[in-house]
Amino acid sequence: MTTAIPDDRPLILVTLSGGGWHRETARILEYFPKHRFRFAYVYGHCRGVHGAARLSMPHEGPRHAMHYLGPTRRHPVRFITNTLRFGLSVLEAFSIVRRLRPHAILALGTSMALPLFAVGKAFGARRVFVESLTRVRRLSLTGRLLYRLGFADDLYVQWPSLQQEYPKARFAGAVL
Repeated sequence: MTTAIPDDRPLILVTLSGGGWHRETARILEYFPKHRFRFAYVYGHCRGVHGAARLSMPHEGPRHAMHYLGPTRRHPVRFITNTLRFGLSVLEAFSIVRRLRPHAILALGTSMALPLFAVGKAFGARRVFVESLTRVRRLSLTGRLLYRLGFADDLYVQWPSLQQEYPKARFAGAVL
Protein backbone atom coordinates (compact mmCIF):
# COMPACT_ATOMS: atom_id res chain seq x y z
CA MET A 1 0.00 0.00 0.00
CA THR A 2 1.41 3.36 -1.01
CA THR A 3 0.44 6.59 0.59
CA ALA A 4 0.63 9.90 -1.16
CA ILE A 5 3.29 12.22 0.15
CA PRO A 6 1.73 15.60 0.89
CA ASP A 7 3.06 18.35 -1.29
CA ASP A 8 3.63 21.28 1.04
CA ARG A 9 5.05 23.64 -1.57
CA PRO A 10 3.09 26.93 -1.69
CA LEU A 11 0.35 27.00 -4.35
CA ILE A 12 0.16 29.96 -6.70
CA LEU A 13 -3.19 30.47 -8.43
CA VAL A 14 -2.62 32.20 -11.78
CA THR A 15 -5.15 33.78 -14.15
CA LEU A 16 -4.93 32.76 -17.80
CA SER A 17 -5.90 35.06 -20.63
CA GLY A 18 -5.09 35.03 -24.32
CA GLY A 19 -3.02 37.32 -26.49
CA GLY A 20 -0.31 39.50 -24.99
CA TRP A 21 -1.53 38.75 -21.47
CA HIS A 22 -0.58 35.12 -22.02
CA ARG A 23 2.96 35.99 -23.14
CA GLU A 24 3.47 38.33 -20.20
CA THR A 25 2.10 35.81 -17.67
CA ALA A 26 4.25 33.00 -19.08
CA ARG A 27 7.31 35.24 -18.92
CA ILE A 28 6.66 36.08 -15.25
CA LEU A 29 6.17 32.40 -14.36
CA GLU A 30 9.54 31.51 -15.87
CA TYR A 31 11.09 33.20 -12.81
CA PHE A 32 9.28 30.88 -10.39
CA PRO A 33 11.20 27.63 -9.82
CA LYS A 34 8.85 24.66 -10.14
CA HIS A 35 10.64 22.76 -7.37
CA ARG A 36 9.61 25.51 -4.90
CA PHE A 37 5.99 26.14 -5.97
CA ARG A 38 2.87 24.39 -7.20
CA PHE A 39 0.62 26.08 -9.75
CA ALA A 40 -3.07 26.12 -10.60
CA TYR A 41 -4.75 28.21 -13.27
CA VAL A 42 -8.07 29.99 -13.66
CA TYR A 43 -9.38 30.97 -17.07
CA GLY A 44 -12.44 32.94 -18.03
CA HIS A 45 -15.20 31.41 -20.10
CA CYS A 46 -18.34 32.74 -21.66
CA ARG A 47 -20.95 30.27 -22.86
CA GLY A 48 -18.67 27.45 -21.75
CA VAL A 49 -15.80 28.12 -24.18
CA HIS A 50 -12.54 30.00 -24.05
CA GLY A 51 -9.27 29.31 -25.80
CA ALA A 52 -7.24 30.19 -22.69
CA ALA A 53 -8.11 26.77 -21.25
CA ARG A 54 -5.53 25.21 -23.59
CA LEU A 55 -2.73 27.77 -23.42
CA SER A 56 0.71 26.39 -22.67
CA MET A 57 2.44 27.58 -19.52
CA PRO A 58 5.95 27.04 -18.15
CA HIS A 59 4.58 24.98 -15.24
CA GLU A 60 1.92 22.28 -15.18
CA GLY A 61 -1.12 22.59 -12.98
CA PRO A 62 -4.86 22.01 -12.88
CA ARG A 63 -7.11 24.47 -14.71
CA HIS A 64 -10.40 25.87 -13.46
CA ALA A 65 -13.07 27.75 -15.38
CA MET A 66 -14.68 30.93 -14.11
CA HIS A 67 -17.23 33.19 -15.80
CA TYR A 68 -15.61 35.89 -17.90
CA LEU A 69 -16.86 39.30 -16.84
CA GLY A 70 -17.18 40.58 -20.39
CA PRO A 71 -16.14 43.89 -21.92
CA THR A 72 -16.01 46.76 -19.45
CA ARG A 73 -16.88 49.50 -21.91
CA ARG A 74 -19.87 51.62 -20.98
CA HIS A 75 -23.05 50.15 -22.33
CA PRO A 76 -26.38 49.81 -20.47
CA VAL A 77 -26.97 46.14 -21.37
CA ARG A 78 -23.39 45.18 -20.57
CA PHE A 79 -23.77 46.73 -17.11
CA ILE A 80 -26.60 44.30 -16.37
CA THR A 81 -24.93 41.23 -17.90
CA ASN A 82 -21.57 42.04 -16.34
CA THR A 83 -23.22 42.43 -12.92
CA LEU A 84 -24.78 38.97 -13.28
CA ARG A 85 -21.50 37.47 -14.51
CA PHE A 86 -19.65 39.12 -11.63
CA GLY A 87 -22.03 37.48 -9.15
CA LEU A 88 -21.45 34.09 -10.78
CA SER A 89 -17.70 34.61 -10.88
CA VAL A 90 -17.61 35.52 -7.16
CA LEU A 91 -19.36 32.23 -6.35
CA GLU A 92 -16.97 30.32 -8.62
CA ALA A 93 -13.95 32.16 -7.17
CA PHE A 94 -15.15 31.28 -3.67
CA SER A 95 -15.41 27.61 -4.62
CA ILE A 96 -11.97 27.55 -6.28
CA VAL A 97 -10.13 29.48 -3.54
CA ARG A 98 -11.83 27.58 -0.71
CA ARG A 99 -10.91 24.24 -2.27
CA LEU A 100 -7.34 25.09 -3.34
CA ARG A 101 -6.34 27.43 -0.48
CA PRO A 102 -3.64 29.17 -2.56
CA HIS A 103 -0.73 30.88 -0.89
CA ALA A 104 -0.86 33.61 -3.54
CA ILE A 105 -3.01 34.72 -6.48
CA LEU A 106 -1.24 36.23 -9.49
CA ALA A 107 -3.23 38.09 -12.13
CA LEU A 108 -2.00 40.03 -15.11
CA GLY A 109 -4.37 42.68 -16.49
CA THR A 110 -7.57 40.63 -16.36
CA SER A 111 -10.93 41.42 -14.79
CA MET A 112 -10.96 37.94 -13.22
CA ALA A 113 -8.68 39.47 -10.59
CA LEU A 114 -11.61 41.32 -8.99
CA PRO A 115 -13.60 38.31 -7.72
CA LEU A 116 -10.47 36.23 -7.09
CA PHE A 117 -8.77 38.96 -5.07
CA ALA A 118 -11.92 39.76 -3.07
CA VAL A 119 -12.29 36.10 -2.09
CA GLY A 120 -8.53 35.60 -1.75
CA LYS A 121 -8.36 38.47 0.72
CA ALA A 122 -10.99 36.75 2.89
CA PHE A 123 -8.94 33.52 2.83
CA GLY A 124 -5.62 35.23 3.55
CA ALA A 125 -4.00 34.67 0.15
CA ARG A 126 -1.38 37.14 -1.04
CA ARG A 127 -2.75 38.99 -4.08
CA VAL A 128 -0.42 40.29 -6.80
CA PHE A 129 -1.69 42.19 -9.83
CA VAL A 130 0.56 43.10 -12.75
CA GLU A 131 -0.83 45.75 -15.07
CA SER A 132 -0.44 44.97 -18.75
CA LEU A 133 2.49 46.38 -20.71
CA THR A 134 -0.04 48.10 -22.96
CA ARG A 135 -1.12 50.38 -20.10
CA VAL A 136 1.23 53.34 -20.49
CA ARG A 137 -0.72 56.37 -19.24
CA ARG A 138 -3.55 55.01 -17.12
CA LEU A 139 -4.38 51.82 -15.24
CA SER A 140 -7.04 49.54 -16.69
CA LEU A 141 -10.48 49.63 -15.06
CA THR A 142 -9.51 46.47 -13.17
CA GLY A 143 -6.25 48.05 -12.06
CA ARG A 144 -7.98 51.24 -10.91
CA LEU A 145 -10.58 49.27 -8.92
CA LEU A 146 -7.96 47.07 -7.27
CA TYR A 147 -5.86 50.15 -6.48
CA ARG A 148 -8.73 52.10 -4.93
CA LEU A 149 -10.32 49.17 -3.09
CA GLY A 150 -7.01 47.88 -1.76
CA PHE A 151 -7.71 44.33 -2.96
CA ALA A 152 -4.14 43.83 -4.22
CA ASP A 153 -1.27 43.40 -1.79
CA ASP A 154 1.09 44.36 -4.61
CA LEU A 155 0.18 46.16 -7.83
CA TYR A 156 2.97 46.30 -10.40
CA VAL A 157 3.10 48.62 -13.39
CA GLN A 158 5.46 48.27 -16.33
CA TRP A 159 6.04 51.96 -17.01
CA PRO A 160 7.70 54.48 -14.64
CA SER A 161 5.13 57.14 -15.59
CA LEU A 162 2.33 54.94 -14.19
CA GLN A 163 4.14 54.52 -10.91
CA GLN A 164 4.40 58.31 -10.67
CA GLU A 165 0.66 58.62 -11.34
CA TYR A 166 -0.22 55.84 -8.86
CA PRO A 167 2.35 56.08 -6.03
CA LYS A 168 1.20 52.92 -4.21
CA ALA A 169 1.96 50.91 -7.36
CA ARG A 170 5.38 49.35 -7.85
CA PHE A 171 7.59 49.66 -10.90
CA ALA A 172 9.99 46.77 -11.45
CA GLY A 173 10.60 47.12 -15.18
CA ALA A 174 8.85 45.62 -18.17
CA VAL A 175 8.03 41.92 -18.32
CA LEU A 176 8.88 41.49 -22.01
